[in-house]
Amino acid sequence: MTFDVNETLLANSLPDDLLPHLLWNELLAGVERRRVFLQAVQTTDMLRGAVGTKISVPYLSTRFTAGTISEAVLDSSGYVPTDPAVSDVDIQISDQVYVSFRISDILKEDQPKYDWIRILLRDAGRALGIYEDSAIRDVLFAAALGSNMVCAATAGTLVYADVIHCLSEMKTDSWYPEEVTPFLFVHPRQEADLMTDTGFLLSHRYAISDAGQIAAADDMGRSEVQDTYARLNVKVTENMTLGLALVVFPTHPRWGPVCIHAYKRPLMIRTDREELYGRQLWIASTRYGTSVIQANGVGLISNC
Repeated sequence: MTFDVNETLLANSLPDDLLPHLLWNELLAGVERRRVFLQAVQTTDMLRGAVGTKISVPYLSTRFTAGTISEAVLDSSGYVPTDPAVSDVDIQISDQVYVSFRISDILKEDQPKYDWIRILLRDAGRALGIYEDSAIRDVLFAAALGSNMVCAATAGTLVYADVIHCLSEMKTDSWYPEEVTPFLFVHPRQEADLMTDTGFLLSHRYAISDAGQIAAADDMGRSEVQDTYARLNVKVTENMTLGLALVVFPTHPRWGPVCIHAYKRPLMIRTDREELYGRQLWIASTRYGTSVIQANGVGLISNC
């Protein structure tokens, strides 16, 4: 007796090495952290090509105090001169920051679809940028610990009153947001606190429209938190330490810089051919230093 058997060649019947892999039209490098702290500092390249690795910023550490003098005292002993004291803050260039990688000739031959050099150099720049952003953030943290530091009224929550409290401490040191627009750096979770704070509904506290009119409560939204909140320019970044919020004044037109970020070597890319190994070496590097010049221009809200 004979039976007919229907045989079908299925896709999974083929050997693995006969199944092609189609590559997507680009290699996904992934998302990037937001980098915002560089906006709050004054940058300079005055050390680039110059001798040395340090900038000294002089300031009056002892300032004059006015007083009165009577005519009789003036006639007998004259005026009493006062000597001001001058100190300085140093900006010291730190060790170089770098990213290095190699690309083999065989990789480029077997996978010519992707521009490997462009992809990897772009990611090297991302890594250097995050490192630099974090370094500036940490310098600001260190300065805030010794100046204007307040604790959130409710642990784990940042509200409008906490921001006002921090600003009030800074105003006692003559730093007023009415003259320049300071930055408020917050973590996304602190942004959520600000957005859901019931005090946020009082729109006159936060923003005035382009026409000079107080914004209506119905018009309030995310833009006011990002751009204007208690006269602050809010910057939201996941690179901010959770539980902390920073208030940083930018360079004041009269009082000068609060924080200076000095470059000795801007971003530089070098390459070297390693013929013996059939590969190319790439090095991306930079050198810089950061110092807070006027610590009273930096405030910190903790435990939020």
